[in-house]
Amino acid sequence: MADTAEKPRRRLHLGGWKFIVAIVLILAYSAGATYGVMSDMSIRGLTVKMFNVTRYCTTPSDSLRTLNYNIRGSIWSTSSLQTSLSHLSFALSVDGSVLGTASQSDTSFGPGQSAPYNVTFAHSTLNPTVLPLSSRLVLTLSATVAAGLYGQAESASDSSVQSFGTSAC
Repeated sequence: MADTAEKPRRRLHLGGWKFIVAIVLILAYSAGATYGVMSDMSIRGLTVKMFNVTRYCTTPSDSLRTLNYNIRGSIWSTSSLQTSLSHLSFALSVDGSVLGTASQSDTSFGPGQSAPYNVTFAHSTLNPTVLPLSSRLVLTLSATVAAGLYGQAESASDSSVQSFGTSAC
């Protein structure tokens, strides 16, 4: 007599707990790699922008006029991680000549946010009585930038031609 009873079919077995561990490791690696790439992009995406530039003169106690440039603007990153800046140093170049440097306190900003800055550069050896009506300004920011997993020294700059309306202080 022939055995007509069907044998139970064997199901494909994917390894049970080994399969689950493999999936968890792949997901963890993918999440870590994504976070690392976003950290790197936050650092390399550092942007500085000048929004308001004023030029004026002051007369200190020694009666020599001092030329001043006051610059307001913002710093941000093109990525979306919490970013902190330390050891901020700004350098201003006016019409190809370095005018000076200024530092600012440490700051940070979150995703989609920016950090404002307000720096003043003073130069006492320039002749402020005959100034061009417009000047090409280049502002360079150097800082230690930390975002996510990484931190490194970076720099960013912004340049613009500013018209001041008068050739004297």
